[in-house]
Amino acid sequence: MITKEVQGLKKLVNEFSKFARMPEPNPKPEDIHEVIEEVLNLYKDNRKKARILTEYESTVTLINIDKEQIKRVFINLIENALDAIQNGNGLITFKTYFDNSKEMINISVADTGSGVARNYREKLFMPYFSTKKKGTGLGLAIANRIIADHNGGIYIEDNEDQGTKFIISLPV
Repeated sequence: MITKEVQGLKKLVNEFSKFARMPEPNPKPEDIHEVIEEVLNLYKDNRKKARILTEYESTVTLINIDKEQIKRVFINLIENALDAIQNGNGLITFKTYFDNSKEMINISVADTGSGVARNYREKLFMPYFSTKKKGTGLGLAIANRIIADHNGGIYIEDNEDQGTKFIISLPV
């Protein structure tokens, strides 16, 4: 009976997901650094007292994005980073740089949290997969979809010292 109920709920959630599709992006030229700063202003008094640093490449400025959708991606990455920082003394770093070989602007979001196990990385962007007890598994799936809708990509790798680094690549 429990299995039937779970399957029924899963079907209901899938139907709801089909109904609640992401809106089409409405890209226009935006200063990516200003967009990041708008999001970071929401976290001036973050609950875990993690420090947030920025390193912006000056040649990276205007790109065609849907500002609200990209802000949603950054918010999700910050929330995940704050959840991964367990002792409250962590660091989150936003960095922008231009990849000449691919003509892409890269935005890295790195944290010094607990990191993501390698065996989870293939599943990380799949809907309903979560490593958190209270997670829905939709945040990174939505972020992945938003970036894909912008003709870009989002990737995960280990941060240099400890933690996780997400790299978002968006076309110029």
